[in-house]
Amino acid sequence: MSRTGRSTLAVVGAFLWVLASAFASAPAHAAPDTPRENDSHIMIMPPAPRETTASSRAVAAVSPTVSPAADYVHTTSGNPVECTSGNLCAGVWDPAVGKYKVFFLYRCAQYSLSYWNGVGQAVNNQVGAAAFFYGQNGQVLDVALPENRPFTYDWTPVWSIRNC
Repeated sequence: MSRTGRSTLAVVGAFLWVLASAFASAPAHAAPDTPRENDSHIMIMPPAPRETTASSRAVAAVSPTVSPAADYVHTTSGNPVECTSGNLCAGVWDPAVGKYKVFFLYRCAQYSLSYWNGVGQAVNNQVGAAAFFYGQNGQVLDVALPENRPFTYDWTPVWSIRNC
């Protein structure tokens, strides 16, 4: 192999090592280990965000959604939510009802997010599939590897999620 070929191979190898290191790191704000039942993860939603006044909430309240549609549940702060195997579960504050809305993203798709603001939780309970969080211009903001624990996440800059 020529010297140029070995140099190119070394550069590519170093790039792949850096890339693998970036994807192997845990998402920011990882929470302590939470209980696990069978192949499910238990998420505990963080404290509810502070609201200004009831009247401003009623006027400005719009429920967060995903497209394509996905199953979801509403829950209050501190209550457990089970994230079953095969799902990327993402919880976001729903000001329209004053509870967290937890989406179960099971079907492989890129989900567009509407009215996702503030801090919530997520857990990637898929089998071997990374999830990608994208910003307004399509740039990757974060990668969530299959983890054994939920993590806190600020959804405000996220415009879409690809769960596969």
